[in-house]
Amino acid sequence: MHEAPNNTPLASFEAKWNAARPELALALKFVAPPIRRARMVFACLAHELEHAAFGVREAQPAVVKLQWWADEFAHAARSQARHPLTQALLEQTHLAVIPLTHWLDVVRGALAQRDRDPAVDTEALLAAYAELYGPLAAIEAMLFPSIDATAAARARSLSRALRETAGLSVTLRDGRVPVPLDVLARHRLARGDLAQTCDRQASALREWLAWLAEECQRAGRASVSPGVLAQAGLGADTWRAQTAARAADPITTLDMLFRRLSLRTVWAAWRAGRRSPA
Repeated sequence: MHEAPNNTPLASFEAKWNAARPELALALKFVAPPIRRARMVFACLAHELEHAAFGVREAQPAVVKLQWWADEFAHAARSQARHPLTQALLEQTHLAVIPLTHWLDVVRGALAQRDRDPAVDTEALLAAYAELYGPLAAIEAMLFPSIDATAAARARSLSRALRETAGLSVTLRDGRVPVPLDVLARHRLARGDLAQTCDRQASALREWLAWLAEECQRAGRASVSPGVLAQAGLGADTWRAQTAARAADPITTLDMLFRRLSLRTVWAAWRAGRRSPA
């Protein structure tokens, strides 16, 4: 975290983001060159914050990491960034004008993901994710004015919902329930039943994935723009969710779809790049 700035550490963050979201890295090629690098750096920073919120299993290391980021954002507000990503953003954007309170809202939103109750319904689940993605999207829209913050937050929340579902066993192991309780109730499932492969589990997952597919498609067709990267993600995730919702084994199918960059995800990235402002 305290390395001096050079090309190697920055490239390593880009490589992690590329591996996690290859369709977005592809869509980035369609962003205008003057802001392409800044968009990549912000995407990598968002990925690091997401990892602290969802990817670090033990609570204490996650809290320490997020506290470090809060301190780093305070340094960045004084144009004294230490991390390669915040240093790069300072060079390429007006990062220093972002109020520190905005960044602290992001950190609080990330911490809130660590210990929350299961959502009672679909909108409650997305609202919980929006505690992180709302403040993050607000900052993104300040740095890149072509982006609508509300649309970007919705797109990121839907993306997270799908990824939490795809990693069902890990998500449940870490104490998070990725499917709303009202969906489980309609299929006579308790929270603990979600980990057990059976017909009712598969039926509940298919209903949930079909809903996510519809919402991703609706968000992708909205008149406001969440930005080219979010647009590409919505296109790819619509297809993933639709395909898994029709499968006999939804989770295995969804996991497989996330493990390869299919022609459909390439097509989604190309369409987003051609149609969306940066």
